[in-house]
Amino acid sequence: MQANERSLARTDKSMDDALTLVSLGIVAFVIAIVTHEGLGHGLATLAVGGKPVMLTTCYFSSSGSLSKWIPAAGGIANVIAGLLSVLALRLLRTVGPHIRFFLVLVAAFNLLFAAGYPAYSGLAAFGDWAAVISGFSPAWLWRVLLVAFSVISYYLSLRLLAVEMRPFYGSNVQQAQTRLRRITLIPFLAALAAASLAGALNPMGWTVIFTDALPGAAAAFGLTRLDHFSGVRVRNSSIPAGAITRSTGWILAAAIILAIFVGVLGPGIKFSSTS
Repeated sequence: MQANERSLARTDKSMDDALTLVSLGIVAFVIAIVTHEGLGHGLATLAVGGKPVMLTTCYFSSSGSLSKWIPAAGGIANVIAGLLSVLALRLLRTVGPHIRFFLVLVAAFNLLFAAGYPAYSGLAAFGDWAAVISGFSPAWLWRVLLVAFSVISYYLSLRLLAVEMRPFYGSNVQQAQTRLRRITLIPFLAALAAASLAGALNPMGWTVIFTDALPGAAAAFGLTRLDHFSGVRVRNSSIPAGAITRSTGWILAAAIILAIFVGVLGPGIKFSSTS
C-alpha cells in the first residue's frame, strides 16, 4: 500500500498540467480583484448614495460620498467571497480536482488579499484601510493596530487554507511537498503576471504596477508556503485529489477572462465625470 501511494504521488505530480494551473490561477485572481473593486467598493458606493466614476483592476473611484464604508467594503467583500469558497469546499467533497483546486485558489486570493491589505495600509499609510482610519487619533496607534490585525488574520487564513489543501497532499512527504509547492507557485506567478499586464494599461500610468497592482497579487504569497503548515499533512477522511490534468475548457476560459481583465479593466471603465 505504501509503495502504491508513493507511486500515485509521483504520478499526480507529473500529471499536474502547468498551463491549466496558470489558467486556474488567472481566473481565481480576477474573481478576487473584481470582488474587491467592483462588488465591494462599487456596491458600497451605490448603497451610501455615491456616484461611481471609474473601475479599473487597481482601484475604484467614486464621488458624492465620503463614507468610510466605501474603502472598507472591498476587503469585507473579499472575506465573504473567500469564506463562501471554503463553505463550497466543505459541501462539495466529491468534486474533481480542477473544481476543488479552483475553489482553494478563490479562497486563497480573496482571504489573503483581505488579510494582507491592512498591513500594507498601516505601513505605507496608503490605500483602503488608510482611508478608513483617516482622522482617527493617535494615528500611529491605529496604524499599529492595522498591522497587528493583518498579521493575525493572515496567519489564521493560512491555517484555514492548509486544511482545505489536504486532499492535494499525499502520504509521501517529499513527493507531496514538491507537488504542493509547484501547484501553488504556478498560479501565484500567473496572478503576478496578470496584475502587471493590466496595471501597465492603467490611466494613471504604469507606475501603479508597483503601488497597486503587484501588492494586490503579492498578498497571496503565503499560498506558496502552505507546505510549512502541519495542518496540511494531517491524515483524515478527505478524499484524495487526483491530478490536475490538461483542461481545454479552463484554458479557453482563462484566455477570455484575461483579455477582458487586461484590455477592458486595465484602461478602466468610466461611468461618469467627477465634475
